[in-house]
Amino acid sequence: MKKIFFAGLLTAGLMAGAYAQDNVKEKDVPAGIQSSFKSGFPNAKDVEWKLKDGKYKAKFEVNGLDHFAKYGADGKLIAKGMKIRTSEIPNAVSAAVKEAYAARMVDDVYRVDKDGAAFYLVKLKGDPETKVLYTADGQVAKMD
Repeated sequence: MKKIFFAGLLTAGLMAGAYAQDNVKEKDVPAGIQSSFKSGFPNAKDVEWKLKDGKYKAKFEVNGLDHFAKYGADGKLIAKGMKIRTSEIPNAVSAAVKEAYAARMVDDVYRVDKDGAAFYLVKLKGDPETKVLYTADGQVAKMD
């Protein structure tokens, strides 16, 4: 029984450690990225930073709405997004989601601006967690 208990503690500790590796304190975010972020989002509140695959992602709020911004190591903005209501999804995206995931419910939707184009990141409820990035005309752009 003790072995099972300690194995559970070890697993929980490893999972927490893996999660913590992605989190970055603001003081550890490069100055160029901080400068770009502050000039692009001067009203950002409750900012949380993560580092993944050499890219920095800030999750934050502006006027009570959830946003994110992703930066390359050079400080250049790669993409930005804002949480939207499901009623704001373009009809083509909504139809594509219903066709591909009829048994799943939409959890969250973000409008993503990347390379001058609008995309829609749809997060679906259920297991496994599913995120699908759609173009405005309902085509799958990327799956995570």
